[in-house]
Amino acid sequence: MSQSISLTQREELEQAVTRFFHMCNTHCPGNLAPLMTYDVELIDAGEVRGQDDVNKYFVWLWQAYPEMTYRVENMLVDGNAIAAEVTTVDGPQGRMQRCCIFQFRDGLIRRMRSY
Repeated sequence: MSQSISLTQREELEQAVTRFFHMCNTHCPGNLAPLMTYDVELIDAGEVRGQDDVNKYFVWLWQAYPEMTYRVENMLVDGNAIAAEVTTVDGPQGRMQRCCIFQFRDGLIRRMRSY
């Protein structure tokens, strides 16, 4: 059962996801750290835990794919979680659409999972 949240809370979460991908497009890990909890988890092809290791993952990704960018297409908010349809350009598979699930704690990204 979904949790009821106010329009303001919904907008804040949507803005947080938009800001996260905007910061990903800067290719600067220092821009991502303030958006995540210290114990953030990233689950993609593998699992990465903690801000330092998540930052290292993104540094590796950006070095491997220096032209890679993200564009958020749609978002669905449910309580403290968001499903975002994201298009990646110039990444590992060229142009690709993915679904990213974000869970938040205290307004920060606690967990990210990509499908």
